[in-house]
Amino acid sequence: MKSYTILDASIPSFKNMIDYREIKTSFFTKKHYLIKEENKLYKKGDYFTITFSEKNIITKKEVLSNEVLKVLKLLCRKYHRTGKILLVGLGNPKVLADALGPITSNKIMATYQYDFLTIPKVAIYNPNVVANTGISSLHLIKMVVKDLEPDLILVIDSLKTKNIDTLNNTIEINDAGIIPGSLMNINKEINSKTFNIPLITIGSPLVYQNSDKLFTSINTEEFIENISNIIAGALNKLLF
Repeated sequence: MKSYTILDASIPSFKNMIDYREIKTSFFTKKHYLIKEENKLYKKGDYFTITFSEKNIITKKEVLSNEVLKVLKLLCRKYHRTGKILLVGLGNPKVLADALGPITSNKIMATYQYDFLTIPKVAIYNPNVVANTGISSLHLIKMVVKDLEPDLILVIDSLKTKNIDTLNNTIEINDAGIIPGSLMNINKEINSKTFNIPLITIGSPLVYQNSDKLFTSINTEEFIENISNIIAGALNKLLF
């Protein structure tokens, strides 16, 4: 399936490799992990998580969307990048729990084709999955990046978790990258080093892994609709 969330990490095992901050409000809990040294599961970078209740994802959509926007602005300022932006929706559109990427990206306005407009040039690409196309997501994205030469890449994808308490109630944003899921395990890391371009990943855990079994919740469809609206709302404000 997908990458694990940073909330699945055993923080004490990081020792001196990590800085950690936490902010709690009545609507959400926001955590910031700065990983200084890489390990097998997590790369160097800034990881932000926003955790909320099932009720607040419905009643506080605007509040949550604004928090996502704040984190995105912070990471964008880190790289001081504007100009051409490539938005990538990773995942399998035929599998609901793996479809957060394409569902969300389809709610973003594409403007790359309009040379006469002064708004940011945004291109949207959904590479599907290797099981459907026969071509790895990384290979397809590399072809698009080579042609468009974007200044910033934004990637949206479903995540998995070992902690059922984070299923369907967390958004993670990082600049460390992601490894797209593949049954054949042939996909490679997608990160800023891959393209030598700043890359920001946005994801949410939609699958719970227990031993070698994967589970989803009965309300996955409703959650994806809500969470994709929250993320898309933040991205549309960020970009336009």
